[in-house]
Amino acid sequence: MKRISMTAALLLLTAFSALAQGSVEKAILKMEQDWATALMKADTAGLDRIYANDLVYTHSSGQTDDKAKYVANIKNGVAKYEDVKFETQSVKVYGNTAVAYSTATIRVTSNNQTNTNHLKLIHVYVKQGKDWKMVAHQSTRLPQ
Repeated sequence: MKRISMTAALLLLTAFSALAQGSVEKAILKMEQDWATALMKADTAGLDRIYANDLVYTHSSGQTDDKAKYVANIKNGVAKYEDVKFETQSVKVYGNTAVAYSTATIRVTSNNQTNTNHLKLIHVYVKQGKDWKMVAHQSTRLPQ
């Protein structure tokens, strides 16, 4: 009888864990869409909510910005994101850390030059208090 109860408890725990992980994945995918929308609208308040204070933002060029510099560049129009289209997206959850993997085409104007880039993106999110925050962005250019 104890063995059956223990097995039932483990099955319930596994089911609840899978449901919780599924809800985290959905929350992260929503944050990814919110991120893209905030970029296209130059919504610095939205970006501020998404990014952790210690964000490390590595561009496909290899240039790295912190949160303050990156958000200021968006606010000042140094970079204007005109379109962000996700082609593939997936999320892996590791406890209080989630990693979003995606492929996207992003059109951005910077220094008066518009470029359309086909990119592989990796975003790392960490649960800080009750909120998920992006702590790292890494993009790699893919062949057009």
